[in-house]
Amino acid sequence: MPQNPGHPTIAIDGPAGSGKSTVAREVSMRLNIKYLDTGAMYRAVTLKLIRKKADLTNLKVLEEILDQTTIQLGEDKQVILDGEDVTAEIRFPHVNEMVSPVSCISLIRRRLVAIQQAVARESTRESRGIIMEGRDIASRVMPDADFKFYLDASVEERARRRSKEQREKGLNLPEDSVTAEILKRDSIDSQRDDSPLTIVADAIVIDTTGMTFAAVVTKIIETVNMDFH
Repeated sequence: MPQNPGHPTIAIDGPAGSGKSTVAREVSMRLNIKYLDTGAMYRAVTLKLIRKKADLTNLKVLEEILDQTTIQLGEDKQVILDGEDVTAEIRFPHVNEMVSPVSCISLIRRRLVAIQQAVARESTRESRGIIMEGRDIASRVMPDADFKFYLDASVEERARRRSKEQREKGLNLPEDSVTAEILKRDSIDSQRDDSPLTIVADAIVIDTTGMTFAAVVTKIIETVNMDFH
């Protein structure tokens, strides 16, 4: 049973293109709980490191850059990096290519996980509830979450969704290159030493291949509401 009925803590994990962000955002609105897109945080840090042309093997330099970095996530999808709105740029291909290697760096993961856990604690204190999505939410960030979901889909389905998303941003990339990028990210995310993408034992796995967005959202909300009543 949920620790704080009416204000659930929900963890959603899954690979790139599985629909985590859009689903989590809609569930947060429907349940009136806070939403945190942890992937956007890693993307923002990645963008900063790209701009700084940082050597990812130089931990001292990385730590100095992180100490001088601020990230704010707005309720309306906005991502503010050091006072600049980078909401669109963090979804561009040059960031896509680097976000998984950057996310593998333990120094960066420790720093961002600490921030994410602090946000979760604050939401619990405020009795608001929270839904957080990423790749290590149930396994590391919120291992005591009331509900844990793992969203998955076939590689073909995920590539189709990612291609559609990029076309809507004016980026027309060949679908085979999008597929290759997703496979590369899957490999890096699942094989990294620090907090790899994994399915925890008590997660509810939802294969979203062939499912509509509305159906996925409904399944999650019905599961949450069933335990609340």
